[in-house]
Amino acid sequence: MTKKKTVRKTAAKRTTRKAGQKRPIPGWIILLSGVLSGLLLAVFIYVQGWVPEPIQNKQTPVPGADKEVVQPVEDVSKDLSKQKPDYDFYSVLPEMEVVIPKEELEQQAARNSKEYTYVLQVASFKNQSDAEELKAKIAFSGQIAYIQSIDVNGTQWHRVRVGPFDSSREADKQKRQLEQSGHKALVLKETKS
Repeated sequence: MTKKKTVRKTAAKRTTRKAGQKRPIPGWIILLSGVLSGLLLAVFIYVQGWVPEPIQNKQTPVPGADKEVVQPVEDVSKDLSKQKPDYDFYSVLPEMEVVIPKEELEQQAARNSKEYTYVLQVASFKNQSDAEELKAKIAFSGQIAYIQSIDVNGTQWHRVRVGPFDSSREADKQKRQLEQSGHKALVLKETKS
């Protein structure tokens, strides 16, 4: 008896719908309606005359005309295989050769052979005490800084710098460490002296 009650309850749940809910349209009805509407559209287009006429062969065969004399075609492939390919760049390339003077080559080699070092410039001050204070702050962050004093247009400037480094990768690594401690730095590339 309990099995019958549960079966009835589940069957009742399947067939009951909420008020206002429509049944879904089966897929085969949608497919059939699409095919029928396509056929109706095709018939309408055909009846209106919008379909082009098929091309018909209007030439009628003439009896005895199929015995025409066919002339043999010349075989020119042998002549083509004997010809050498005609490439222009074999003759043009030597004419376009550019000779670079030895002096220019030596200057370029000297420019390329220079070795560089990388330096981080953290700041530049007119006051020596400000530069010393920043140098001490950088020392507390674990890096060694130095002060370079220069004269620009009659004004004394004191640059706070870190380095030198042999590679740009090492300079970039040290720059990131400075930025983590709150200091902005410029990477400068200098020739070794």
